[in-house]
Amino acid sequence: PNGSQRVLVKDLTLAISPGRHLLITGPNGCGKTSLLRVLAGLWAPMSGKVSRPNGIASIMWLPQRPYLLQGSLRDQVVYPQDTNVDKVDDNRVKECLVMAGLGKFIDGSLNVGLNTRHLEWNDVLSGGERQRIGFARLYYHAPKFAILDEATSAINPDEESQLYERLVQTDTTVISIAHRLELRKFHKDELKIAGDGVGGFKIVPLDK
Repeated sequence: PNGSQRVLVKDLTLAISPGRHLLITGPNGCGKTSLLRVLAGLWAPMSGKVSRPNGIASIMWLPQRPYLLQGSLRDQVVYPQDTNVDKVDDNRVKECLVMAGLGKFIDGSLNVGLNTRHLEWNDVLSGGERQRIGFARLYYHAPKFAILDEATSAINPDEESQLYERLVQTDTTVISIAHRLELRKFHKDELKIAGDGVGGFKIVPLDK
């Protein structure tokens, strides 16, 4: 990855079918995020190839720290859609905020609404709230594939499970990196990266 000659996984043949949610685990620094970047098309593989029948546009990346732009609360949810160009379904935006556990922003209990604008949302929202914005964005766009890189690290386990439960009930296929092994129950397979420097790995079915 990124000019390095270190082998992350060697001779890996992996097909991720719709609904076959994949959890990627391994020690710190073993290359989990690097592998996700290759799957998402952000990096090119050093060898072999990655086939994406539905194209890169069918994949949505949700990092540990979601990008928040200068704009309204609505803008945060529908990004990268441009609200100045594309029509936005505000009822759908509100529904996704509620699904992500951010209903307090639209129920009148706070002086906040879809039109509320902040120059720096990163300074206004907590780490967990920023990650929930990422999930609201994910629910709104409903991509065929979602790549989640420690996307719930700032959220407590019970609420994390609720977010995943809602996600796997959709038509989005999930590829996750997570340290909390409780998330195994939301995935069908686990790719364990050895991090041994020679590309060792193991694929374990989780639905047996």
